[in-house]
Amino acid sequence: MSKKNLIMGVAKHYWWYKIEPFYVSCAKHNGNNCDIVSFCKDLSKFTMDKLREYHIHTIEIPDRFEKEGPIDYRYALYIEMLKKKGREYDQVLFCDTRDVFFQSAMFPEASSEPYLGTAVEPGHISDDDWNRRWMQERFGMETYEKFKDKNVLCAGTIWGTSEVIHSFCNAMIDNLSDPKYNFIDINDQTSYQFMIYNGMVPDKGTVHFSPNDSGPTATIGDSDDYRIEGDKLICCGKNAPALVHQWDRHKDLFPFVRKQYCEHSPKIAWKRYTDYLSLKDIALSSYHDKNYLNMIIACIKYFFAKKPAGEKLWK
Repeated sequence: MSKKNLIMGVAKHYWWYKIEPFYVSCAKHNGNNCDIVSFCKDLSKFTMDKLREYHIHTIEIPDRFEKEGPIDYRYALYIEMLKKKGREYDQVLFCDTRDVFFQSAMFPEASSEPYLGTAVEPGHISDDDWNRRWMQERFGMETYEKFKDKNVLCAGTIWGTSEVIHSFCNAMIDNLSDPKYNFIDINDQTSYQFMIYNGMVPDKGTVHFSPNDSGPTATIGDSDDYRIEGDKLICCGKNAPALVHQWDRHKDLFPFVRKQYCEHSPKIAWKRYTDYLSLKDIALSSYHDKNYLNMIIACIKYFFAKKPAGEKLWK
């Protein structure tokens, strides 16, 4: 009997409409052969109910991570999950949730070899202000000069066979906590590139690079080379990737994504609300979908709901 696959992501402080495209598209295209796990913190009851509606397994993020940023501590969460259940899965993907949607199954076939999948962005490290600064500040000018002409590798979507992913997450935590490297505002992106280009991971498999014109993923934040063709986003003229990352950098894609993976008429249950955050979710979702009547009703109910001092609807 073939093993299932696993998709993991973190959702903290997100309203439902922010993560709806990710979880709806993920459930639609990957629900049959993948377990989908969301590590959650500070989500409303409305958002949690929605996740469960789409059969997403939710795990509360432990309080011990409160002082750290989710970009760094998510690797520890993934390790705990893989320690407990890693042997049950063939292939594993962990990725961002706010700016990702799926167009087809991420793992249509069983793996044939141990591997680590990495998304290749179109530009070089030296061409990108953020990646250039991160590499220089964390690892120094000598390392930057060594890798400046390499393509940017995106840490927002990483996948591979279960054993290799487990090994990679351990290696990433070792790198992030290594005192000889400078701690900066975003550590994992440049650490990821440093490790891949130095051949530090994985120790049991090959690296599969996925550029935008081929492979299962496309990272389009800095690329305009895409077009909409029916219900698919085509990248570089020919590729319809299973996963599209950083789509929300392009305003013209919002109608396409909303049409494919968002509810168009969020309904308000006519009852007494005890969870004021659900009102916030409904109001913001309605505003996002231009359902202004629902938004006005939800706003009125929200302002009359009992809530902590200082709580604001619009942040």
